[in-house]
Amino acid sequence: MQLSGVRFLLIDGPNLIRRIHAAIPADSQSQIIEQTITSSLQSLSRALKQHTPTHTLCAFESDGPTWRHELFPDYKKDRPAMPGELIEIFSRLKQEIQQNGVFTLNIAGMEADDVIASAAVKAAAQGAEVTILSTDTGQAQLLRPGIRQYNHFKQEPITAETIQQRFSVKPTQLNDYLAMVGDKSHSLPGVPGIGAKTAARLLKTYSDLDEILTAENEIGGRAGESLSQNHDSARMVKKLLALRTDVSLGHSFRSFRYIVKHPGHVSSNT
Repeated sequence: MQLSGVRFLLIDGPNLIRRIHAAIPADSQSQIIEQTITSSLQSLSRALKQHTPTHTLCAFESDGPTWRHELFPDYKKDRPAMPGELIEIFSRLKQEIQQNGVFTLNIAGMEADDVIASAAVKAAAQGAEVTILSTDTGQAQLLRPGIRQYNHFKQEPITAETIQQRFSVKPTQLNDYLAMVGDKSHSLPGVPGIGAKTAARLLKTYSDLDEILTAENEIGGRAGESLSQNHDSARMVKKLLALRTDVSLGHSFRSFRYIVKHPGHVSSNT
């Protein structure tokens, strides 16, 4: 199936909703819930009008542990438990989003990022124009012809230049970089003694983590020694950060066709 002419909007549901929830002024729990739901649906409506997709998919997290927890039990161990109000918000918003004509999906054992990555890569390979709606720079590893990322809150794209300016590496090197410096947001360790400047400098000389680890003797000094002592851990962290692009979505692409449910939305005949 060729998807030329298809505009596929992939929405990072947890990213969108959590950002909005965090910005709601503290008040009664019921008011926070209702305001988060209302604001999330308003943001969704604006995104649909702005990007005029022919197909949409809003990905959510699966319940329970993921394949990353099986590989590394301490994955995300430092994150606080989800507030009870957010559990209710996610449950209600899944239904509301579906009623707005946007397909929602979560897959057992997978994170929303893996669902998005698999959908994006498969669609782009068939000629679709894919837009990922998320502020998560981890998804920048997917940037390529046919796939772009958009920060809905700042109203600007996240590009290769964005990543270069922030981390001093290319998007394709982002996981190599984080495998050395660590990723606190996911409770992933780095290589002791290697900070942001050293990691970026190494990735200017060597193309990726494998090349760096192969050259650990050539690098020498404390950095080379630390890389030698922690190469297995670094490789594991890089594997944990890599988004899965081989996940079976369990639905035909026709299922993601954007169906207008409310006046004012842009429709598609695809």
